[in-house]
Amino acid sequence: MNLQSYLELRVNNSEDELFQFQIKGSNTYFSGTTIFYEDIKLLRQLSTWLVDFPKHERFIFFELGDKDSGFSIRFYPIDSLSHIGVRITIAAEMLFRAESQCRVEFEIIAEPNAIDTFQKAINQIILKQSGTAILYGNDNRLS
Repeated sequence: MNLQSYLELRVNNSEDELFQFQIKGSNTYFSGTTIFYEDIKLLRQLSTWLVDFPKHERFIFFELGDKDSGFSIRFYPIDSLSHIGVRITIAAEMLFRAESQCRVEFEIIAEPNAIDTFQKAINQIILKQSGTAILYGNDNRLS
């Protein structure tokens, strides 16, 4: 599949309390990927906030991992047509030195139904303790 703009959140099952998170994303101009370990229970907060977004909340900010290896995501309405801006920051520490840290920040535009689908996929990850949730940008619509 040739995705244009998207965010992919993949969680791999773990025997420990920390799960492996793989984050990939792109807006066609910029892209990034990172892997880090985190408690899967933290995804519940993001899932709760995304229910009926932006009906109850105007802005959402969520982050996992840390500033050296992790990601953050910010959701906000951008127009009267219900389009939603999604600001994504992905960071990866390559060689455990501050100088080797890579970071990318970009925006994708999504529609409410894409946010709903992403939120439901996050719930499945929490339930199954593994899986993938993809937030598709507007430019991934089928013609």
